[in-house]
Amino acid sequence: MRNRLGLLILIPLFTISALAEDEVPSDRQGRAEVWLGISSWPALDDLVPSASGSFDTTGYALGGALHIPFKRFASSDLFVGVDGFIAATESSVNGFIGELTVRHAYLGGSAKWLLGPRRRMSLDAGLGLHLVDMAELSDNVYGLEHEAWESSRAGAFVGATWDFGKRDAASSGGLSLGFKVHFVDFGRVYDEDVFIRGLLGNNAGNLDGPVYMLQIGYSMR
Repeated sequence: MRNRLGLLILIPLFTISALAEDEVPSDRQGRAEVWLGISSWPALDDLVPSASGSFDTTGYALGGALHIPFKRFASSDLFVGVDGFIAATESSVNGFIGELTVRHAYLGGSAKWLLGPRRRMSLDAGLGLHLVDMAELSDNVYGLEHEAWESSRAGAFVGATWDFGKRDAASSGGLSLGFKVHFVDFGRVYDEDVFIRGLLGNNAGNLDGPVYMLQIGYSMR
């Protein structure tokens, strides 16, 4: 998984350059956001590993976004930028050194359409690269792990964000609540690397979307 993280950097660059336009509002600041999230991945419940145990469908995530003004309309603003997160979902699938954990990383370009006179509500959409792997992590030795399977796929998302809390028209910062649905298909899950014994087998099933993400964080403008 580590040797593919460099690919994530290319996606925002291509996306922003493709959307570039001369007409950019000069009186609107950019928007940055950091958030904690709860993920729900129903397809994990359908996987049948060869080892005993099953995957949880609910996990946790840490993410953020950065957007800049792109175009102003009469009662809304269009922003473009990047979104990303790292997430983990645990399981009761027992390996030789620990239980399997599903690790999920995403980075991509996105558009944010802020609506209303105070621009507190936005509709969001984006396209990026997902990296996922399943690794058994040692409970006793920090950093000891065995990666059984990994995959990378492109996928799109749609969602919405609501900025609330102490925020005036000038907007310096406040809490934000968001919900996103990621559409991605990783295909067949199987043992790519067997350590002592297999955990997933030749075909544990297909891992696809949607992946639901509920986010609460802090946004700054």
